[in-house]
Amino acid sequence: MFKKLRRYVTIFRVFYRYGLFSALYSEVNSYYVSNRRNLCTADIRNRKNAENLRMALEELGPTFVKLGQMLSKRPDLVPAVYVEELSRLQDNVRRVDFELMKAAFGGFACRPSDDADIGRDFDVLEVFDEFNTTPIACASIAQVYEAVYQGKKVAVKITKPDLINIINLDLAILDDLKPLIVRALGLGSNFDIDAFLFEFRDVLNRELDLRNEARNLKRFRDNFEGVEGIHVPGVYEDFSNENVLIMDYMEGIPVRKLSRIPADKRRWYAKLISSSYLKQVYIDGFYHADPHSSNILLQEDGIAYIDFGAVGSIDDQLRRNMLNLFYGIYKKKVDIVFEAFLKISGIYKEDIDVRRFKIDLDDIISKQNYSVGERQSDNYATLGLKYDLSLPSEFSTLERALILIEANCLELDPKFNLLENAKPVITQVFMKRYSPFEAAEYLQLEGDRYLEIIKELPQGVSDVIETIRGYRIEKLEKKSSEIKRYKLADTISKYVFLLAILITSTYLAAEGTGYLPLIGILGFSSAIVLFGIMFFKRT
Repeated sequence: MFKKLRRYVTIFRVFYRYGLFSALYSEVNSYYVSNRRNLCTADIRNRKNAENLRMALEELGPTFVKLGQMLSKRPDLVPAVYVEELSRLQDNVRRVDFELMKAAFGGFACRPSDDADIGRDFDVLEVFDEFNTTPIACASIAQVYEAVYQGKKVAVKITKPDLINIINLDLAILDDLKPLIVRALGLGSNFDIDAFLFEFRDVLNRELDLRNEARNLKRFRDNFEGVEGIHVPGVYEDFSNENVLIMDYMEGIPVRKLSRIPADKRRWYAKLISSSYLKQVYIDGFYHADPHSSNILLQEDGIAYIDFGAVGSIDDQLRRNMLNLFYGIYKKKVDIVFEAFLKISGIYKEDIDVRRFKIDLDDIISKQNYSVGERQSDNYATLGLKYDLSLPSEFSTLERALILIEANCLELDPKFNLLENAKPVITQVFMKRYSPFEAAEYLQLEGDRYLEIIKELPQGVSDVIETIRGYRIEKLEKKSSEIKRYKLADTISKYVFLLAILITSTYLAAEGTGYLPLIGILGFSSAIVLFGIMFFKRT
């Protein structure tokens, strides 16, 4: 209780220092005319608020840094100025002294093989031939060190100590502060904060256990086995566990530090990065979710991907809809793009202004086909933000990754166009989708299910006929009942009418004068005859 209270005080003090409480009383305006080279007053104000938020999250520690990083991957929800600023949370994280980090090796059952050494203190550094205790990279959850293991240069990733208690405390506080988070970031009314925080917890759970990253590395190596020019680190499992990951050290130059390379070589790198990433997305369905410039290294014979803590996967349905989206843009067919986007976003035509929406989509198609040297991958997020659409998190995470890939490729080749590079991959995927082998595999996988459907078809048809027959009988019985009720009412009304004539005729025959008794006798006789006829017809 007191720990949570102290943490609350720390959070409010940091927010007050950076003036973030004022953001709660002002709308984050995304709809104004702006130009990147000619900033307006609204730009300057929003950027200042976004910068203050980034610095506050950095100061509050790993949970809030990771929260900011995750929000930076949702450009469909968070205004662009915040996305740009929160993306900078990748760097400038304070390092932890190695003497504290060594606790991560405590889970190993290591004992020297020499009996004379049994009982002496075990030093983890003895496992390695060499170990540089100064980290080469620091992140919110882990630090990476350079070492030599069994004669090979390796990278050793170690999680920071005492993270779990701090993270659990922060998660409880974030749950309390949900309305403030939505208000401060200007999130749309369709934003599901509960689902977002649930996903955030899941991401933290996966990234805190480095065994997940080890599995990701193995899967990527399998996916790119035999692919020329793409390198993925191998894993050393002897001394890897939940808190430690030992992997091959990847030499290379980060994209952002590349200089003095011929233009042809730079274009080759850009094409290799884009084609390998599009393969991850549209062929493998399993992709690197954080491909910023420091996580892609340029080597003499190709590129190397590193840091697989954040990965994404997309199911066949979403992949198919995204392919249709790209195909529609490639063919400049706004109706195909429109239908694919509706399926991806899960909205109905009745929920939006279709005419305006198609005009905006046509503008995106034009940009992606004819623009040169401009970033295009955030167009769909901008569209979602404009129409207050909450896109699937898988799609938004992928779009954010494509934005990073596109930025890397534009850094290498200012005339880069993602769609042009995507065309060969799209063609390959469509050929694979409709190939005879794919059809045969589909029939093989689904054959038993369809066979069961065919077997059950006669019984199903019989059930439908019985249902229709029962429905018709039920309707007929209901109609018959109604007819009977109407007949009974008609008969009663007739008897009442004849009874009234009988009573009136009797009175005229007994009390009338002149011709009235004769009329009474005729009326009485007629009523008796009609009573008799009705009685015999009834029986």
